Amino acid sequence: MVNVVVRRALGVVALAGGAALLNASARYATSKRMDASQKLADALLQWDRLKEASEVEDGESEAALAACSAYLINVAYQAAYGMAGPPTIDAIGVEKTATTGEGEATSSVITTAHEPETRWQFEMEAKGTGRVSGSRRLTSARFTGHKVSMRTPDTVSIRLENGYVASIESDLEFSGNLLSAPIVGRTTAVFGTASLSDNRGNVGL
Repeated sequence: MVNVVVRRALGVVALAGGAALLNASARYATSKRMDASQKLADALLQWDRLKEASEVEDGESEAALAACSAYLINVAYQAAYGMAGPPTIDAIGVEKTATTGEGEATSSVITTAHEPETRWQFEMEAKGTGRVSGSRRLTSARFTGHKVSMRTPDTVSIRLENGYVASIESDLEFSGNLLSAPIVGRTTAVFGTASLSDNRGNVGL
C-alpha cells in the first residue's frame, strides 16, 4: 500500500510542478540564478502532508508513512523547479532561513561542503506538528540549453509530536524543459527511488 501511494504522489507532484514551470518559462532568458539554499528552505515549509500524517489514527500508520514520503518528494521538486541556470551555492557555514507568514513553521539550511559534491544540513519545525531534520547532496546538475536535470539525494528524519518517527533515504532526480510552450503531456518530471521506514514497523521502497 505504501509503495502505491508513493508512486501516486510522484505523479501528482510532477503534474502540479509542470504548470508552475510553464509560468516561469517566459522569464527564462532574464532570470537570475536562484539561491539553492533559500529554495530548499522555502520548500521545506510546505508541510501540509506532515499535518495529514500527524492526524492519522492509530492502526493506520502506513498512511502516515506515505504522507511523509509525499512531503519529501514535494520538497525535492519545489527546491528545483524554476531553475534557469546553475544555482547559486553559498560559502560553507552560511545559513539561510525561512518562515511562514503566521510563524507556524520555520526552516533553516546550512551549506556544509562543496567538494566532491555540494552538501547541506537542514531543519524544519512546524508548531503543534513536528520536526524535520536531514541532509541533502547535489550529486549532479546539468543545464544544457533549455533543459535541466538535477539529482538531489536526501536523508531525512521526521519526528511528529504524537510520537511517530519516519526515516527516509531518497535518490530523486528532477528534469524538465524550461522553455517549452503549452503542449499535451508533461514537461517536467520527478523520478527515482526512496527507502522508507518508521517506528511502527512499516517499510517501503
